[in-house]
Amino acid sequence: MNNNNYFEPEYDILNKRNKNKRKNFIFEKSKKYLIILLIFFFSIILCVLIKIIIQSNKEKNYGIVILKNQLNTILANSALEFNKTKKLTKIDEFYSYDKEVFYNNFMFSSENTNKIGYFIIYQCHTIEKGMSHFKLRPFGQKKISSIINLLKKDIKYKNYQNDFSFINGINILREYKKVYEDNKWINKNEYKNISIFLYQFKNISKLKVGAFILTSDELKKDYNIDYKNFVKSRHSTRNYKNITLKLEDIKSAIDIARYSPSACNRQYIKVHYFPKGKKKKNVIDYSLGKGGIYLDGVNTFIITFDVNGLFSVGERNQGYFNAGLFSMNLVNAFHSLGIGTCFIQFHNSFREEKKLKILNKIPLNERIAVILYAGYYDKKSIFAVSPRKEIEDYFILHK
Repeated sequence: MNNNNYFEPEYDILNKRNKNKRKNFIFEKSKKYLIILLIFFFSIILCVLIKIIIQSNKEKNYGIVILKNQLNTILANSALEFNKTKKLTKIDEFYSYDKEVFYNNFMFSSENTNKIGYFIIYQCHTIEKGMSHFKLRPFGQKKISSIINLLKKDIKYKNYQNDFSFINGINILREYKKVYEDNKWINKNEYKNISIFLYQFKNISKLKVGAFILTSDELKKDYNIDYKNFVKSRHSTRNYKNITLKLEDIKSAIDIARYSPSACNRQYIKVHYFPKGKKKKNVIDYSLGKGGIYLDGVNTFIITFDVNGLFSVGERNQGYFNAGLFSMNLVNAFHSLGIGTCFIQFHNSFREEKKLKILNKIPLNERIAVILYAGYYDKKSIFAVSPRKEIEDYFILHK
């Protein structure tokens, strides 16, 4: 493996393919629209010529009448198709932006310490999954080699000693080395390579990694709670005390939400908090569906996902899914602390998303998933009933 390239060989093909797609993106888009315009243009010319022929012919026989009817039908259909095309191009415009942002920012679009970090975590998680078996065997040789090469890449960036991804990678190697020692596999090449590499990083802080075992009795102590009533007691809240949230309460809620499931443990969700001033006003101005909310007491959050953490085109929607998992746990955590919340679904145009990110200094490689309003519960709160469908409307049993 070439140490000057942090990509695995099997990912080089994907990277080259995506670069070629990016180069052809504008050309293909322009070509499609040009073909549509040419077809429409020549249809108009053809129809005009037919009309001239009809008007120049003084004999208004049955055949001419049929020809006129056909001409009117062609013109009407052409106009209808053109209107449909205009509508479709707006949809295409939105999806083209999604595609452009993905290809310009996903994990293998280029090299930087952020993307390397996500890849380190991704590879470390595959090793942890390999350790999560009761009967182990030598495993993960290629992954270990990849992690070492990624860590070497990360070293050239500043402050790597305090970077979570780097610390995680070093500790995975330490745990992997220990597993090999416990199982007396120390004659393996991967063990020797790790031992040589780790020698220079004795001072990197320790982090709990690997796998662990819990008994059913131990689990029972934690899951024996009235979770149903807790979830049912949380509602979308539209009136709050006019008080700024305490930072310790926000951090406590995020501390809970960070245990949400995350694709290969990459943890690419970000929580941006805007308690006051112009940036808070920007969030409110760009919020859709805020009618009926007492805005004076609102604390505003924007929850995003970092496209740098997406691994492949198959994960193009993964960010929204992960943001949803995190956000639901976050609002439940807030609820447990006496803080009400209301989701503001972000279905703005991509131009509005770009502008809001620029105004509020959110990195362009992050996508806005949801806006969240929050505030301490007032003495009295009024909620929409919002009846739920029956279980049968959700659950489909396939026999």
